[in-house]
Amino acid sequence: MTLEIATQGDIDQIVVSSLSRAFVQKIYRHCWGKNNTPYFAGNCFKGVLYFDERLAIKYADDVGFPWRGWLSTPKFHHRTGASLHGLSLSVRDAAGQRETSALGLAVAEQRPRLDGFLEGLGDDEVLAVLGAVDKGEMLFTLADFDGTFDADKLVIEVERFSDLYCEEAVVTGMRYDGRVMSMETGESRGKSMVDPLLIGRDGKLLDMYDFA
Repeated sequence: MTLEIATQGDIDQIVVSSLSRAFVQKIYRHCWGKNNTPYFAGNCFKGVLYFDERLAIKYADDVGFPWRGWLSTPKFHHRTGASLHGLSLSVRDAAGQRETSALGLAVAEQRPRLDGFLEGLGDDEVLAVLGAVDKGEMLFTLADFDGTFDADKLVIEVERFSDLYCEEAVVTGMRYDGRVMSMETGESRGKSMVDPLLIGRDGKLLDMYDFA
């Protein structure tokens, strides 16, 4: 018998990378020229960075920065997985299929450290935390499983990005009774983009006024 656990909820994709300060400044200057409020200028910046590939590449080429999209940029870290927030599970074993909440289940956390990423920044660069949130599922399976599912034996492995000013917590794996479960990603739909987070070499969160 095989134990199957499917996650239901959001799928997070988080990228930690570096951006040229001059590239960021170019986009913000363009956005301030079109919008006279911080809210709309911020939305403009997000739109150019994620969606206006032609304009973003032009600004990148102007300052000698090799930008070809947020997923193609050189990455310090890239993680895709189910979001722990609001996570529910569908469990299938010999007793059938049933739904259960992830609340109260054991969680093993890893937290990528900001200092480790800042060490890789150049003098004219800022750290960027980018990402997307989809609706979707992941499937975890355990072969040669006997008996019925016991929630006390399940451990959810998570990466939490709070050290990078990001509240996302991404499921990276599951273990049942000490055994590692295999993992597959299913179809996703309804993508929305994460507001870009920019961090200076001093570890402080930046906003558009830092690029004025």
